[in-house]
Amino acid sequence: MSTHSISVPLAEAKSKLSELIDRVSRGEEFVITRHDAEIARLVPAKRPSRGDVSDAIAQMRASRPRRRASSAELLAWRKEGRR
Repeated sequence: MSTHSISVPLAEAKSKLSELIDRVSRGEEFVITRHDAEIARLVPAKRPSRGDVSDAIAQMRASRPRRRASSAELLAWRKEGRR
């Protein structure tokens, strides 16, 4: 897959959408611009693999706090939520 995005003006993207979609399906990426400002990206749609999902879950679990909240903290948070 390409790591470089190709800039395409909106008018050109509208007239060549089918061609751009074909190229995106082969791994290319495009940035759609209007008046030289980036407004959208066309990138290949990819479902994450089971391995990607497992890695993401492992990273989330690793980044969560290791200690449990005390009873006093839980009560304070509950009070705060009732305001």
